[in-house]
Amino acid sequence: MHVYTSVLILLVLLVVLPDLYLYNRFMRNRTNHSTSILHGIISIYFIIVSLSIMLNINNIYSTDTSYRLIMFITVLGAVYIPKLIFCTFDLLFFLTKKRWRWIQRLGYVAAFIAILSILHSVAYERFNFKKRDVAIEIENLPSAFENYKIIQISDMHLGSFGLSQKRLIPLMDSINAQNPDLIVFTGDMINNFATECNNWSEIFNRLNSSTNKLAVLGNHDYSIYFKWENEDLRSMNSMAVRQKIRDFGFKLLLNESQIIHKENDSIAIIGIGNWGRRPSSRHADIDKAIIGTQNIDTKILLSHDPTFWKDSICGIYDIDLTLSGHTHAAQTGIDLGKLKISPAKILFEYWDGLYEHKNQKLLVSRGIGCVGIPARIGMGPLYEVITLKKKQP
Repeated sequence: MHVYTSVLILLVLLVVLPDLYLYNRFMRNRTNHSTSILHGIISIYFIIVSLSIMLNINNIYSTDTSYRLIMFITVLGAVYIPKLIFCTFDLLFFLTKKRWRWIQRLGYVAAFIAILSILHSVAYERFNFKKRDVAIEIENLPSAFENYKIIQISDMHLGSFGLSQKRLIPLMDSINAQNPDLIVFTGDMINNFATECNNWSEIFNRLNSSTNKLAVLGNHDYSIYFKWENEDLRSMNSMAVRQKIRDFGFKLLLNESQIIHKENDSIAIIGIGNWGRRPSSRHADIDKAIIGTQNIDTKILLSHDPTFWKDSICGIYDIDLTLSGHTHAAQTGIDLGKLKISPAKILFEYWDGLYEHKNQKLLVSRGIGCVGIPARIGMGPLYEVITLKKKQP
């Protein structure tokens, strides 16, 4: 009921109040009756559809239906967020004693910018895939692994791409162009359903690396964000997701490790299950995962959620580098090099980029896909090109 109450409050704030405000301020005495009726019909349509979705959310098993739901929410935001912005500015104009007209005009400009930003983020920016080059210095790196190149991909959330598989071909070609030695995926292949992976094998099989492609599971891959009729259905869906990841050419590390050999040297890639903030969502067993790596000097950990890194890894395990995702950098923010701002910083201490504690490092990827709404504003999708370097004394 808490979720339903929150959605109802959101509908009132986002849809009902702005439309009532606009009607009373601009339409009641200035437009004809037919225009007012049409405005009311549109408002009622969005309210009814939103309530219908809320009441039937757990009956949505189809990937296509789920995607249409996501797009409806996107349209809802594109229509009403600019309205809400304009109403806020107009209310300030109305409440000021001198009635400064520039405040109202600024509201028109801000609303126009908002709708352009939303449309741009949905149609273009979420497909504007870029790479981030990161050099990682490791003290005990074996000499054979100097300049060893690892590609990190994270948070695909395939269900949010709908039928846009072909728009990811440039991403895969860009990754191949880096000539990676190893490709790793750090979790969240889906939103909810294993069927989201259908028709994606050809895209993922374009990826090439000189060694195995390795992957771990993210929180969404455990199928925990849908109210299944019983635990068996959830488990079957989660097992199907794991098989799909394997079909994409990845070796799935489920609290286990993979030793990578090159010439006479070796490094260990360790993969753990998702580490959730709630104990019930924790699947990580790092003590099990590191079995067999004790004699390996350089260890790299794949862990979807970065939140436990400082308290549960640093100074406890001899892991040189941890690769994570999960945060998406909130899919919105400002990234101007040294100036980087995002709401993700409120929820996560480590939310995008490289972090270091003594000689141990954490690299958080903002990922490729989207969750919630298929949009990215200012925090476009990235994959990481990691080059290992031996740290000089």
